[in-house]
Amino acid sequence: MKRLLSIFIAGQIGFLALGQDKDSPATLKHRYSVMNLSATDALGRRIETARQVQGQERYVGVFYSVWLGQHQAMQREVYDIQRMLDTNPTALNDPKGNPESPLHEFHFWGEPLYGYYSMSDPWIVARHIELLTNASIDYLCIDATNNVVYESSTRNLLDALLNFQQQGFQVPKVVFYTNSHSGVTVDALYEKFYKSGMYEEVWFKPNGKPMIVGITEENGKASDQTRFEDDLHPPDGFKAFVTPAMKAYFDVRESQWPNGEYNPNSIPWMSWQSPQWNHNGTVAVPVAQHSHSVIYASSRHPECNRGYNNATKQVNPDWTAGTSFQTMWDAVFASKQAVNNVLVTSFNEWMAIKYVRDSTDVFFVDVYNAAFSRDIEMMKGGYNDNFYLQLAQNVRKFKFAENKDHDQQWERGEATYVDFAGDAIPRDFENAAGTGRYTDQSNRNDIVEVKVAHDRKKLYFRIKTLAAITPYNGTDLNWMNILIRSTGDTHFEGYHYIINRKPESARTTVERSIGGYDWEKSGEAEYVVRGNVMQVAIPLEQLGLTPENCGIEFKVADHVTRYDDIMDYYVTGDSAPIGRLNFSYGK
Repeated sequence: MKRLLSIFIAGQIGFLALGQDKDSPATLKHRYSVMNLSATDALGRRIETARQVQGQERYVGVFYSVWLGQHQAMQREVYDIQRMLDTNPTALNDPKGNPESPLHEFHFWGEPLYGYYSMSDPWIVARHIELLTNASIDYLCIDATNNVVYESSTRNLLDALLNFQQQGFQVPKVVFYTNSHSGVTVDALYEKFYKSGMYEEVWFKPNGKPMIVGITEENGKASDQTRFEDDLHPPDGFKAFVTPAMKAYFDVRESQWPNGEYNPNSIPWMSWQSPQWNHNGTVAVPVAQHSHSVIYASSRHPECNRGYNNATKQVNPDWTAGTSFQTMWDAVFASKQAVNNVLVTSFNEWMAIKYVRDSTDVFFVDVYNAAFSRDIEMMKGGYNDNFYLQLAQNVRKFKFAENKDHDQQWERGEATYVDFAGDAIPRDFENAAGTGRYTDQSNRNDIVEVKVAHDRKKLYFRIKTLAAITPYNGTDLNWMNILIRSTGDTHFEGYHYIINRKPESARTTVERSIGGYDWEKSGEAEYVVRGNVMQVAIPLEQLGLTPENCGIEFKVADHVTRYDDIMDYYVTGDSAPIGRLNFSYGK
């Protein structure tokens, strides 16, 4: 371990020799990926480190919406179903409509953690890409089922994907899912996004051509458009098939509805069967289902509940635990060797239109409230980040294998972890209804890389930011913190220690949790900042570690506004890694 130490400032402080701006081939070899992320969710469920399985190709996509903020003519204000159910159900259930809850306008089922946002907001898509990359998602299946091409918000997403891909991250690729007027929609998508070749690197191409979901003459009765064509498309039936030219360009998979007939070449976004239908290796894993007998989620039928068990047909009253979601995943694991592609529904649908039937009954089709909805994205309150971490946990189990090489990091002497550059950006964008703005200027130090090593006495961190690290202002408790999960009975959301809440000129504090976000000083560490690099050396014994037992989980966070709330590590400042996720060292 002698090579780890060098004198960073003569006569002052000993640190690891990891200061080069350019990575050597050896360092690049030891750069760690999303498989070295770990976490414990609010229910105690663990995400452990993993390893790639050679020769195995398995994919996971998420159904993804770009429509938020794109229908302001049908969303003159922000209307929140869950909030009205809690405070004013009369307004919500008024079949005539009213200013608080008008008919034929989009309503949010609840409030997203990032607010009632627009998908044209660059700040939002940066967060989404970081979240979904860290969850090892292979593709975003963009909802284009209603023959609407959301050009502005889609370009916002595609441009961000290209940006982060060019940084070297394995960001999700893109597939579009078309259904009504499928051939017309595919033509429009090709003209706007594919023809120029600008986004060639972000298309999902498992078989060499960009995959797209649509309706061809081989659909049979798989889609609702073909199954019920006499009702939906009288008198001649459905004719808007994907054209021969588009079939030549794309790898076309058939649109499959849960109430359609089975088509082996389809991509299902939902399945009502137990276990789910397998379409040549592709299986749907919805967070919750549609009702099997009526078209609307507001029916609150058991199968629409996040707590529904698709095998036992019972509902877990604690729907925040995701029983429905887990039951669907467990069915995949039961036949894992026959499945190579999972489509999860959904990440960020959030909205439904308020309709009325027979002038008396109000209903919402796809989503209704927190329990009767199917989004994974974090919400304010309610399930918080349970479904996001449940997604990451199950994706890891499906795609990867348990990591059994814990000691290799130490043999190599160092571990390098990278974080997105450009995720810590200011936010200033209108909400989905265009009636207000979301602003956030908490971005300060954009953390892009962390290197970790240890010797017989100390644990070393070298933290690199995109620009020069801002000077400590003498008062902030949230300047360049390191949160460490080590050992102990008391903790803040799993973190036993926090470093650098109260730095001085060359030394800083090591504090131990005494319960929640209450800390007591337990020691000191050495640190130095020069330009865009901060280096910290912490005695192992102050963290309850030994040279032989130095496994930790950690995150580096700067300028998190509500630093005593773990959910704010998804939102403000910069956290590497984001939210409740951690980097693992020696584990």
